[in-house]
Amino acid sequence: MSPVTKVDGYVYYPGSKTRIDAMRPADPAKTPWTPLGKPLSECKVTLVSTAGIFMKGDVSFDYEREWREPHWGDPTHREIPKTAAQDDCEYTHLHINTEYLQKDRNVAFPVDIFLDYEREGKIGALADTLYSTMGYTPNFHPLMKKTAPLMAEKMHSEGVDAAFLIPV
Repeated sequence: MSPVTKVDGYVYYPGSKTRIDAMRPADPAKTPWTPLGKPLSECKVTLVSTAGIFMKGDVSFDYEREWREPHWGDPTHREIPKTAAQDDCEYTHLHINTEYLQKDRNVAFPVDIFLDYEREGKIGALADTLYSTMGYTPNFHPLMKKTAPLMAEKMHSEGVDAAFLIPV
């Protein structure tokens, strides 16, 4: 059995721990909510992982800038076809131990599990396009104002009914 590697998510920006600890949780009563209009077994769903996954040969997330500016995180996203296999993707992130993902993507990108759900009829279908972002994005404004609408537009064009967010 291999030893567990301890990952310190605050090592790159020590001041963030105090800031994050001071944040108040959102008020659930003020959270917008739209009930799902049909059973999950009739829905087309997609996945959104925050594990910084991208296709081999695609442009990587901007880790160099994050090393230079630890308070910055890449707010962009990557699209991954549902047909991409485990070894078709790169699993890289500066704030988590990606060894587990490299062995089994399902720990933070449960594509194979959702493909099983599709075969079993638990979901209507898994969308052709799946998504990944960087989970570390203190500059969340571009993520919310630019990246999320781009992803939502693509989801809408593919007829996606629901998206499962898999945070890391």
